[in-house]
Amino acid sequence: MGLTSTVIMASYNGSEYIYEQLQSIFEQTVPVTRVLIRDDQSGDDTATIVEDFIRLHGLADHWDFQINPQRKGWRENFIDMLAASKTDVIFYSDQDDIWRHDKVAASLASFAAIDEMEVLVSDYEIIPADQKLLFVRQIEEEIVAEKLYKIALTLNNLAIYRPGCGMALRSSIVKSTIDIFREITIDFNGLSQTHDQAAWLAAIIRGSLYHLHESLFIRRIRADSTWQMEKRANQNLFLGLPKENPNFIRYLSEIAKHFHDDRSEIEGLEAGFKQIVNQKIQKFGSSKNID
Repeated sequence: MGLTSTVIMASYNGSEYIYEQLQSIFEQTVPVTRVLIRDDQSGDDTATIVEDFIRLHGLADHWDFQINPQRKGWRENFIDMLAASKTDVIFYSDQDDIWRHDKVAASLASFAAIDEMEVLVSDYEIIPADQKLLFVRQIEEEIVAEKLYKIALTLNNLAIYRPGCGMALRSSIVKSTIDIFREITIDFNGLSQTHDQAAWLAAIIRGSLYHLHESLFIRRIRADSTWQMEKRANQNLFLGLPKENPNFIRYLSEIAKHFHDDRSEIEGLEAGFKQIVNQKIQKFGSSKNID
């Protein structure tokens, strides 16, 4: 029997683009087992569009749409859906992307081929192509199969370099992801922890983070997206590469605290890596006067 899968989508005021994303998920060559969508009390027609789509295509038995009784924010919305997912693989989904027709098939094939893989990220196309809001960074990694790479456990790679909208998780890493989300409270820029940074970090620490060099979806970059507006409101936190950003050292400090007692999640941690992290914290902290 093949791997089962769930798509989780947090929706909020997404009426302009969400239909295309729903359609692209519906038209996958390998259908997903379940779709969870939680709307965070949108003020537009998002809920109506989703409800009509589910009814029109007769999907009510395995597409589960609900409106949150109180607003949670996108971070908690994703984590709550992740905790409720029961399938072998869980796909994070934004509300305004467009999936390639074989995104699910290509991802599940990668999971089936490598048992130790717990998080898979993919590449993507960007629209508009001439956008200036996003720079796609290179990842330190090594090839393991055609187009498939294992992401190395390095200091730079503790920062997330592919977003949640291109991420799929095996169920075995869900608990560790939620634990990290709750206990490592900031991301590498010093903002509140996110569902995708937590999954990335859990997998790279466990040696189970992989990168498929295929563009499996189209990602919309919009100045009015929730994430871009949050970035603009916190411009002082985005200070270039991780090694140039004092908030990255605060992030490393929280990682060190989380793993200080050698819990089972880090059995595969490279020898000496914790020492390197601590040395980096001490060196950077003394030079920048960081607590």
